[in-house]
Amino acid sequence: METNDVEEEVIDLAPMEAIFENLPDDSRSHLIPTLQKIQNIYRFLPAPCLEQVMEFLNISRAEIYGVISFYPQLLITEPGKHIIKLCYGTACFVKGASIINDKIHDRYHIRPGETDDSKLFTLQTASCLGNCGAAPMALIGDDTHGNIDPEKTLDILGEYKLDNAEAPETEEATA
Repeated sequence: METNDVEEEVIDLAPMEAIFENLPDDSRSHLIPTLQKIQNIYRFLPAPCLEQVMEFLNISRAEIYGVISFYPQLLITEPGKHIIKLCYGTACFVKGASIINDKIHDRYHIRPGETDDSKLFTLQTASCLGNCGAAPMALIGDDTHGNIDPEKTLDILGEYKLDNAEAPETEEATA
């Protein structure tokens, strides 16, 4: 008998009921808004939730994953605490977005669509973030950072890393 060493995280599926109850019907046309609502709750699309969507909307796994793979903002793995959206619009690309991407990879070992080992950063690219005058630019969570260069980007990410560092526990603090 083979045992599975991977423990799956238990996910509270109660919010799924509210999503389904608020749909006008069980039409396939509600797939994308339903996936967006699920991701707003869980930050990504957990497999148990997708199973429920398949059942409720009578949609195959292939159809759901076809939609998910088409829209890069729909995530099937849990993202890092901070999502970096690096603009790859024309102005940003010409002003060095790919060089910034390479610097992020050198420091955090992630490429677009990946999360670093510490689960702090997930890197994504965007076709355009609509602020060409501040090119190159990135969004980190809801924070806009414009006129960035590779070193400035690493400094900014370093600040997020410092803000999220846990304070070391000392004997005095536990006494």
